[in-house]
Amino acid sequence: MHRHKVERHLGASISPLRRKHWLAKSGVLLVVIIPLVLSSTLFATELLINTFWPPAHLMRQEVFNRWISDVARVTEGRVTGRFPTSTLAPPSRQWHMVTSGIADVGIVFNGFERNRLHLSTVAELPFGTPSAEAASVALWRTYKRYFEKAEEYSGVKLLGLMTHSGGDLYSLRTAIQHVSDLEGLKIRTTDGSSSDAIETLGGVAVPSSGIGAYQLVSRGIVDGLIMPTGDMRTFNMLQYTDYAVTIPGKIYNGSFSLFMNLETWNSLSRTDQQAILSVSGETFAHHARAWDESDRLAIEEMEHRGIERSIASEPFLDELRARLAFIDDTWIREADRRGVNGRAALDYFRTEARRIATSLETLE
Repeated sequence: MHRHKVERHLGASISPLRRKHWLAKSGVLLVVIIPLVLSSTLFATELLINTFWPPAHLMRQEVFNRWISDVARVTEGRVTGRFPTSTLAPPSRQWHMVTSGIADVGIVFNGFERNRLHLSTVAELPFGTPSAEAASVALWRTYKRYFEKAEEYSGVKLLGLMTHSGGDLYSLRTAIQHVSDLEGLKIRTTDGSSSDAIETLGGVAVPSSGIGAYQLVSRGIVDGLIMPTGDMRTFNMLQYTDYAVTIPGKIYNGSFSLFMNLETWNSLSRTDQQAILSVSGETFAHHARAWDESDRLAIEEMEHRGIERSIASEPFLDELRARLAFIDDTWIREADRRGVNGRAALDYFRTEARRIATSLETLE
């Protein structure tokens, strides 16, 4: 965090002919006023904001840039932000990076902190994602209603939660139409429920970040992926892909937490804290619509490339649901252990996500 000078011109609204006389009359007052002005308006807080996504990724262009612009606007320039030229820590070390003061603000994939941040991974469970925007807003509302009291974010200031659009199945060479088709296939996953799902279905999970997935695909290390549709295009992986299988509700999702170093947060004025909160939380969650738009563009490119794209059949979905039901049960048990009614929270999240998705479709 840095404090830097913001130019102000005292008496700028006074005409030049009257300014000399005004200054002479007000000399004593200026001696008192100037220190106050210096402390309250001549200095702004510049937040160092880290993101592990490259500058061209939608999370930087459509989410982070929009959020920090909103922050600067609502604080009237008293709080601004800047990004380092490259990430200050790998994706798995974002929590440590912020809590140790290397950056003021960061975003972490909750799967990397699954022992600490269990509750927000409710959004990562299979078949719960109608869209990125709907799931993100539902996740924030579920956090406020059920999770906040568990204090999983103790030691930082949580500012927002977001999901991407969820993972479908992609195969580089072999059509996947049944669970048995996954047997022995090496499938790129994330840490968390997606790895559990693939292992249970007979595949070999190969966890990686979204950025690292390209290397796995381009070098032929994996046979397929579960990945957000938009990221298949963003990371140039459609050129290696022959088959795409859409899973209604998605086979997994990824959830992310936007948070600030607590010391940095406490150094801000109450006015600026409230202003930042007004453009965070649910407002921040709505920025996830950028993931949904990215998916639409990727689907258009799939059609252009002639990739065979299908929707999972009902028998395929029935088997997936039966084989993966344990993931819900495992999440619920741990939520209960942490003092949260896991079944009620999960049901609320899924119901709210569907309701929000319907309302968003009505607006389009």
